[in-house]
Amino acid sequence: MAAAVLLVTPPVLAQSEPQPSDPQAQSQPVPPTDPQPAPVPQPETSQTQPPTVEPPPPSIPPQTPVDQANPSAPPPPSILSGAAGASYDRRESLPNINVYLPEGTASVRLRKLIRNVLFESQIDYKFIEGDISTFLRYKYYARSFTYKLSVFDTVQFPDPGSSDEQPFERVRGGLLLFEFPRNYNNRYYWLLQDDRLTFGSINNVDDRKNNVYTKVSYQYGTEFDERMNAIVGESRGRITPVLTAFRELGPQRLSFAAALTLSGKVGTGDYQYGKFETEVLKRFDLSSTTFLVTRAHMGFIPWRENVCPNLIDGVCYSNGGDPLQPIERYSIPRYELLGLGGREGLRSVRDNPDSQGTHEFHITNEYFFPIFRNKDFRTFLLHWNNLYGIAYLGAGGVAFDYKNLLKTPNTVVDAGLGGETSLTLRDFDVILSMLYAHGVKGPQCPNPKTDPLCRDLKNNRILFSIRTVH
Repeated sequence: MAAAVLLVTPPVLAQSEPQPSDPQAQSQPVPPTDPQPAPVPQPETSQTQPPTVEPPPPSIPPQTPVDQANPSAPPPPSILSGAAGASYDRRESLPNINVYLPEGTASVRLRKLIRNVLFESQIDYKFIEGDISTFLRYKYYARSFTYKLSVFDTVQFPDPGSSDEQPFERVRGGLLLFEFPRNYNNRYYWLLQDDRLTFGSINNVDDRKNNVYTKVSYQYGTEFDERMNAIVGESRGRITPVLTAFRELGPQRLSFAAALTLSGKVGTGDYQYGKFETEVLKRFDLSSTTFLVTRAHMGFIPWRENVCPNLIDGVCYSNGGDPLQPIERYSIPRYELLGLGGREGLRSVRDNPDSQGTHEFHITNEYFFPIFRNKDFRTFLLHWNNLYGIAYLGAGGVAFDYKNLLKTPNTVVDAGLGGETSLTLRDFDVILSMLYAHGVKGPQCPNPKTDPLCRDLKNNRILFSIRTVH
């Protein structure tokens, strides 16, 4: 019965649907209507629309140059790989370290090049005497010249075994150095410097004085030789190796330097003198593997102010009647005197007041012969590359005037043997140099108390240096 009701209900509902009363409305068709979308709420005009972010364009890799003559050839490799580039940057950040024996001196330099400016700091320390020197340098590279600003402070103490009663000597100051390169091998320099001298004893006549001077100089050939750079530019804080390690000297293997220094009582200046200094460096290739390096140095201070209180028969005496050292006759700072000894002069002569004067010359010869070259002998962390034997011969003289410069009491001849090797230790390239120098001829001073003006220039010395290069 329920099923019959369900089957009958649809037709009944269909017949009861109402009909429209207007015949015209019935005859007109009704167009179909599309469903309207729901209205989307619009944001208020006061709110700021977020900016549209466009994706960046794809990066284009750099094009590798292609050999037009042979397009199918593989591209050349890059100059430095990533590992090599990182190693190069690391080596540039390493300090330059130099050690000198038996003086017991160590020197450390730090450099940083930022665009056109080189910043450098340096500290030198002498372990035996306690001498210490510090330097700060700023060097700017322009298109046609360079200039360097430098400030320094040096403190020196007397040798423990000397009779010098001076507690200490301090020199501090600053300089401005211009370099005008004409081409790769020719350079001109102009220096302006002011030094302030202070001594531990207030009775010293040079205490609290200033040395204001200028220097005009010229250099030909290499610009990497430390001795020649000291002649034409800044004289302090330089590297002083035992032998001539840098051997690319210039055209015809020749280098030359000359400088004229003038000091005057200008501004705060207290000294008056004129100084001329020159040096020639020449390399002679005797065979394909042996060569000779010859240096000839000469210097004079012809113009200086005489301040001797009592000059009798060429000897200067104090007001109390005691003989004074020759340097006490002139108004010249001691560090400006010309030296015959030390690492930059005759190797057997000590660098002390006995080897200093206002007139000086010397010539040295270094003969290099190979023991092994371009090898890689390993000893733990050391890689030995080259080893040269050295034969040395030198001669020279020093005095306080021209007429005594070549006389026997002021001339020295020395000779020696040594060696020089280059090796690698991790990121450091190291040069080791050693030389034994024997005084063949020279004046001696057996009893300086009875003859305070005598010179002791005949010595025997062993010199050793460790130098790192990058």
